[in-house]
Amino acid sequence: MQVSEDVIMKDRILIVEDDINTLNGLAEILEDETYEVVKARSAKEALQELRGSPFNVVLLDYLLPDQDGLELARILLEEQANVKIIMMTAFGSVKNAVHAMKLGIYDYLTKPINLDELLIIIRRALDEQRLISENIDLKSKIAETYRFENIIGFSGKMQEVFQKIVKVANTDATVLLRGESGTGKELIARAIHYQSSRRDKPLVEINCASIPENLLESELFGHEKGSFTGAYRMKKGKFELAHEGTLFLDEIGELSMALQAKLLRVLQEQRFSRVGGVTSIEVDVRLIAATNADLEALMQEGRFREDLYYRLNVVPIFIPPLRDRLEDIGPLTDHFIQKYAKKNNPRVRGISEAARKVLLAYDWPGNVRELENAIENAIIMCEGEFIEPGDLPAYLQTPRQARTSLMDILHNADALSYREKLEACEREIIRQALIETGGNKTQAAKRLGFTIRTLRNKLRKYNM
Repeated sequence: MQVSEDVIMKDRILIVEDDINTLNGLAEILEDETYEVVKARSAKEALQELRGSPFNVVLLDYLLPDQDGLELARILLEEQANVKIIMMTAFGSVKNAVHAMKLGIYDYLTKPINLDELLIIIRRALDEQRLISENIDLKSKIAETYRFENIIGFSGKMQEVFQKIVKVANTDATVLLRGESGTGKELIARAIHYQSSRRDKPLVEINCASIPENLLESELFGHEKGSFTGAYRMKKGKFELAHEGTLFLDEIGELSMALQAKLLRVLQEQRFSRVGGVTSIEVDVRLIAATNADLEALMQEGRFREDLYYRLNVVPIFIPPLRDRLEDIGPLTDHFIQKYAKKNNPRVRGISEAARKVLLAYDWPGNVRELENAIENAIIMCEGEFIEPGDLPAYLQTPRQARTSLMDILHNADALSYREKLEACEREIIRQALIETGGNKTQAAKRLGFTIRTLRNKLRKYNM
């Protein structure tokens, strides 16, 4: 039975686990993340649920009382090819993991489950699913959304960016987008695609930092049916899916040296072979790459190929940080007020001049994304028609000079309570970690000694 996924209105997850404590614990956590969760304790129950209604993700135990988990996975994928299966087992091994991945299972986790890792994998699976199942009827709407005129920026630096988009859009030239995290590189990439002659062809996106290195090659180039034991179906990679369209490689600086060499060869020859295959596949793909890393420094350190750098850097576009284009803060603020007031607080009509001055005095290390979060927060907090300074997140209201270092924060004892000082110090330390890692949250979390989930919660708390 083939179930169309376009009827799914909310992300639905089926947990197949015979241990009742594990089953209920995972269900509670995922329900807290706002997913719709259905539980099954056997293969028979799981098949009944999937044949009754579609699911986005299946968390599947390796050992079930009535059927082997891998065999059940094979049946599920035959009936719902687009469902993402995450295998769970207490008996993990490299051999089992490889076998599961070649079967077509999305990912593989060993018990006890690392909840932060699980949530990241689920979100990544859902993102990929939405990309693949994109409805062709929405393309005209998407093209309108990503017209470069709709990317807000009145400053001279952003006007230069727009001019480059106009010049490069209708060419096949490779584009390298540079800029800090949160500056909107992905919006620029989409604008280039939807203003190009390839607008009616696929735009395929992949974040190179979000996929484990040992799986990234298969994600990019796919693998052949029968190439490995249990590989019962061929899997197309992102290059093949993007044929005649555009491939957007975000966080290109995170590629391993081995994958850099393979990427270079594909860019030079416009052909590749799937993993485990011998047939050469020709593709016509326009590449847009993006990074917040210092590629020149990586080259000096021997961590990024010089020949690949020059192949990517055909048309470089630098998206300036928000602190270098303060004149854009006003228009962006008005745009976000209009966007979020409608659904969160319709009585909010604007922002006071005093509150605008607070926004202009801040240096926005999280760039446009941080400003958007701050305005959404302020709209929710606002009790009048106009956002006032007191409605803005507390950390914005410390003068810029008082945020320059931890010592400045500690010396400001008269102005701040101990709790406020502690939170201000924590926020500054997190900000520094993000700056040092180029906005890479996984690396920043490791430096801070946090789990990725803890860091994510703190970024939400401080609207970073």
